[in-house]
Amino acid sequence: MPLLPLEAVRPPLPSPGSCEHEALAAGQSDESAPERCYALADHARIVIADRDAFRLGVHPGATRAHALALAPGLVLLEPDATRETRTFEALALALLAYTPRVSLAQSHTLLLEVGSGLRLFGGVRALLAKVAATVADCGHAARIACAPTAWGAWTLAQAHASAGAHTARRFHVLKDSTLARALDALPVTLAPFAAQHEHALTQIGCATLGDLRRLPRDGIVRRFGDGVLAWLAQARGETPDPRAWFTAPPSFHAALELQARVESADALLFAARRLVMQLAGWLAVQHGALSGFELRLEHELASRHASRTSSLRLTWAAPSRDADHLLWLLREKLNQTELIAPVIGLALVADQVSEYAPPTDTLFPSPEASDASLAQLFERIGARIGEQNVLQLFVEDDHRPEHAMSARTYRSPARAPARRQAQRKSRKSNVQAAAPDDSAPVQSAFDLPEVPLPTQPRPAWLLEKPLKLATRDDRPVYRRPLKTLTRTERIEAGWWDGEGVGRDYYVAADDQGRMFWLYRERIGGQWYLQGLFG
Repeated sequence: MPLLPLEAVRPPLPSPGSCEHEALAAGQSDESAPERCYALADHARIVIADRDAFRLGVHPGATRAHALALAPGLVLLEPDATRETRTFEALALALLAYTPRVSLAQSHTLLLEVGSGLRLFGGVRALLAKVAATVADCGHAARIACAPTAWGAWTLAQAHASAGAHTARRFHVLKDSTLARALDALPVTLAPFAAQHEHALTQIGCATLGDLRRLPRDGIVRRFGDGVLAWLAQARGETPDPRAWFTAPPSFHAALELQARVESADALLFAARRLVMQLAGWLAVQHGALSGFELRLEHELASRHASRTSSLRLTWAAPSRDADHLLWLLREKLNQTELIAPVIGLALVADQVSEYAPPTDTLFPSPEASDASLAQLFERIGARIGEQNVLQLFVEDDHRPEHAMSARTYRSPARAPARRQAQRKSRKSNVQAAAPDDSAPVQSAFDLPEVPLPTQPRPAWLLEKPLKLATRDDRPVYRRPLKTLTRTERIEAGWWDGEGVGRDYYVAADDQGRMFWLYRERIGGQWYLQGLFG
């Protein structure tokens, strides 16, 4: 990361082409204002300039006055070693999503041992693209290289960072033999010991690593010590290179200082994206999944009595560690949030962590029909229109038809396994609600077409409120006289809640073959229409 010292103190900026970048550009009303860019400077000169400043002619080593003359919108920042270290470790945490073996190396370089995960991520090219996307989402510029050895990849990455003079070099090497040739062709100034021995290397005419390797070994040891030969052997894979791996914290709590006040909830998404990427890496190394997190906002005090902090709580049905899914839910939540005051800091706390259960593979997988896909679909709908507006039908343990079903807020089946068992019991009990009464006669002397009885004893279409029917010649009438086709199904329930019923149910039909579900009150004998068969 060649710009990491600057990126650690610069306000979070959307990457070009992103939705946040387009929204920020659309919100700039003053087109005549100078383009804002950033540079890291000491008391006299520019140390590091970002891409926009470099494009305007601001280069490292230029004086502060000259840089401000070239770029009127230039913002000069001071180095901060603490923030630099914290930013470096935060990116390492995000990259744990691809391998548990991440090492912090010098020159702001991260080393990832990915040999065991190439097949999982679809090969080297796919993995490099994923890593580059993660780094960009975290707001960093990176030069990426790969090699069979750690020092080999480190050296190729340094060459990639200074590719202005080495555009024809190869930075992605997979074979040991190819790595040896690639390293021999690189300038010796890229080696980690070059700054210490640069004058001596120039005096003996050593321009490349190959020239250094071909020198007599005894002379190299006398001039530069044993470390140079050991480094060359480790870079070429001739000797082992043990490393200390970055260790993730046991719990997740990440914070980010925005360096600039943010007044819109939409503009917080890009800054929060960094925290979500770190969360995804932490979950991967912990083999965990998440069903909710809390985003805490630190506000700029607008008045003495204003609240200093606020929080956004996000929960979802099925535990997940997919960063894209979490970001989508967070975006919808922020779109519906009105800030009480400008935000100057963010913190993300994960407290609903469970063990990650990977999806089971099938011979003919169908992601669209899987429970996880449906759960994520309902979560997205709930995030867009409100969780209280996504309802799910449940069978209740009640024999009364109007109480046998309820609509409640959707919850993933994974969160309520006991509810499914109760639903199975209630279905069984409702089907066996009451036994037929053989003593009740079936009405006769009524001509009906030859229509078979419904296959199901209950209709799917129940009226919201039972309809009171008139009678004619002791027969119920619904537009036409009706004839009962089945024996009595008696339901007596509800005495415990004050809404007791005593009913005799029948399947009835008219002379055109239409089927209805009727009941007659045991006390009073009044007929009602409860539902219709299709």
